[in-house]
Amino acid sequence: MKKYVYAIMLFAMCLSCKDGSDLLDPAVGGITEEDVFTDAQNSMLFLNDIYGDLVPVIPQTGNKGMRWPGNDVMLDVTTDNGSSNLGTSSAFYEFNVGSWTPLSGESFFWVKEWKDNWASIRSCNLFLSHVDEIPLSDEYQFTEKVRAIRKGECVFLKAFFYAELLKQFGGLPIADKVYSLDDEMNNPRNTFDETVNYITDLCDKAAALLPENHPDVDYGRATKGAALALKARVLLYSASPLWNNPSKPEDSPFRGKFDETKWKKAAQAAADVINLNQYELHSNISDLFLTRVNREFIFVHMNQPCSWMTSISIPKNLCPTGRNDKSGCNQVTYNLIKEYEILKDGKAYSIDDAASGYDDQNPYINRDPRFYRDCLFNGSIYQGKVAQLGEAEGGAPNPPHNPVEISGFNTHVHSVKFADWDLVLNFDARDPGKGMSTNQNFPYIRYAEVLLNYAEAMNEAFGPEVDGLGNGKTALWAVNQVRIRSKYPEDSARKEYLGQKGGMPPISVGLGKDEMREKIRHERRIELSFEEHRFWDVRRWMIEPETMTTIQAQVPIWNEEGKVRYDIRTIQKRTFERKMYRMPIPEQQIYNNPNLIQNPGWTLSPEEAD
Repeated sequence: MKKYVYAIMLFAMCLSCKDGSDLLDPAVGGITEEDVFTDAQNSMLFLNDIYGDLVPVIPQTGNKGMRWPGNDVMLDVTTDNGSSNLGTSSAFYEFNVGSWTPLSGESFFWVKEWKDNWASIRSCNLFLSHVDEIPLSDEYQFTEKVRAIRKGECVFLKAFFYAELLKQFGGLPIADKVYSLDDEMNNPRNTFDETVNYITDLCDKAAALLPENHPDVDYGRATKGAALALKARVLLYSASPLWNNPSKPEDSPFRGKFDETKWKKAAQAAADVINLNQYELHSNISDLFLTRVNREFIFVHMNQPCSWMTSISIPKNLCPTGRNDKSGCNQVTYNLIKEYEILKDGKAYSIDDAASGYDDQNPYINRDPRFYRDCLFNGSIYQGKVAQLGEAEGGAPNPPHNPVEISGFNTHVHSVKFADWDLVLNFDARDPGKGMSTNQNFPYIRYAEVLLNYAEAMNEAFGPEVDGLGNGKTALWAVNQVRIRSKYPEDSARKEYLGQKGGMPPISVGLGKDEMREKIRHERRIELSFEEHRFWDVRRWMIEPETMTTIQAQVPIWNEEGKVRYDIRTIQKRTFERKMYRMPIPEQQIYNNPNLIQNPGWTLSPEEAD
């Protein structure tokens, strides 16, 4: 055990030196490469540490576990799904109002992630350059079969880091070796298509080496399905309007060569995951994210029971504000709330449809069941109490269960999608007597996303009801799989919210491609909310200006008699310019490597047209 702990400490020391500022600087300090790769256990610890470089969806303690370093907010607070009460001094607020440039510092997520992802890619290259030299070990069960699997995992991780950079920046330098101080490191950017092809080739190589399943002790490691699902995601992005634009057909770092068949390729890649028959939608949406191991999860961020993250950060950041240290900083906008459909007589309606019976002064009844899982709102039953959220009118007292006045851009609806509603909140993880923690895992890729990726690609390639791949599965079939699963079990404690039993009714036949496109986009927004998809979806679809500029809240207002009404308020005006579809490469990196071409509109000289 001492050896194990000591090795971890040494790796932490070594990897803390990674900054990627010169395009994959050699790691310095700590133990030597020989120390690592001449020992099977140390080699596996090194690979495990690369897994630790992945940034989870849920903010956790430490900058590596945060999209917005220093702030416990999720990426969705910079979309029309979310807002935060943390005020105007934060980086994500500056992002929302357009106060960001290539000179922005590491409090802006893409600046740090440019450096961190390159550093992680270097670690992958280092492991892959030595993996065939690692001695076999009976003690640590390192066989030739295991060697091939671990190689596949590292190839997958390299593809994952590249994919994270691709969706932020576009075409990237290709780095297939470990650079030393004597090497020329002024690599130019490859074109977008070249980068996509490189990533998908890595996914194919990983899939060929990886098993469909791991033993229970290795749950959470990359699998064949994870590699194929990542490939499908990358190909979906590459087919999307931002990167596959008929008015800009040339292949460059900023977009690929226009090719309508990219949608078919994306659909086939998603079909390859479906046809593995390894995954299925979890039957109970209320405990989907609380079930540590389930067949919907394809690739997850692993957490250990009683970790600092799960004991402190999750309750703090996912539960409502109001007492002790719970910040409630990830809040749900009215922009998203109004997208949850109303169920009536076995049919689903938009709240704008007069047939829905929507009452804007009793707005939270008979909604899509996922609303009650994802949102804590005025009237929710939370840990045995009825939540009374909102603001006081005039001299009225605060609502009884909202004992603090909340500052900032408060929507009074909190994102609790991943929260354990029954968790006794632990305010000090070092004192287990004060509560309990959760050991849930959080998915990077789950089967619902694969189905929606398939639906989108199939619709764009063939239309809603055409079996263009000959596998019996249309776009309509895929999106309806997600909708009809969206239900609580019969014994759910929250069934009182439901307007009818069962999930969402399926989308009917007979829609055109454009109509189906809107249905699929709606379903992605609801099903994948607060899972880091909305931020990238509105960009790849090129619909950001029409979605992101006006952020609204549905605010409960309490009067002196204890009665409540609901007001729709604009709480923030956000800025979007065309150049913001792509993140700017940090200016210091371009200074270090003049061969890196800046993304359009972000140069300090007159803007390049895009």
